[in-house]
Amino acid sequence: MKKYFAACLLMLATLNAAYAGTISRWNLPDGKMFTLIYQDKQHIRIELGEGHQVLINGAKSHLVTRQGSQRIAMDLANMGGALEAFGGLMMQNAQQRMDQFKGSKVQFKKTDRIERIGGYRGEVYQVNLISSKGNETHEVVVSKHPDILALQAVFLELGKRASEIVPNNQGLGTMNYFSRQAQSVGIGGVLRYGSDLSLREVEKKKLVSGAFQLPQGVTLITLPVFPSMMTR
Repeated sequence: MKKYFAACLLMLATLNAAYAGTISRWNLPDGKMFTLIYQDKQHIRIELGEGHQVLINGAKSHLVTRQGSQRIAMDLANMGGALEAFGGLMMQNAQQRMDQFKGSKVQFKKTDRIERIGGYRGEVYQVNLISSKGNETHEVVVSKHPDILALQAVFLELGKRASEIVPNNQGLGTMNYFSRQAQSVGIGGVLRYGSDLSLREVEKKKLVSGAFQLPQGVTLITLPVFPSMMTR
């Protein structure tokens, strides 16, 4: 009887884990925001508002957007240009912002300041970027809380996929490099980077079935029509 009861508990735990997810919401400049939802590094969804989504389900990656009243999707593995536009949706001038890190030496200097962001206690670091174009100083708030470290792993996976899909994109490649630099020195995951990115909240909940699959009614296309679709 005890073995049967233990087996039932194990099955329940497995079912709970299968549908358990984390929802994080992030503030961007000009009052914009995006939502990052994940179950693990192979199941990720990014909500950008106005019907724009990025879905990662195992080896498949899709961008979902709108063309007029129709919802359409593109396979990111076959359309590097779509991923370029996705970066622009997240933050205006993202390419220029990321380009400044290319070829820079990154140094982190801990301050004595503490900030609480999105419900998490974080330490404030100065980030010194040393390059041939000169030196720049930015500010980053980091945390070693398991929730934030898990988010960092998801962001690194996104960066890895971006560099594989668009290997010649300097902005996406540098984003991946900078994230790995922060990880390599062991300062934790990012809660805030300057005024460009700040965690609003983290919520853990069960996700609906099919959360990382293409929504019903979405048309999968292969034609390179993405630039016109983004004009509103």
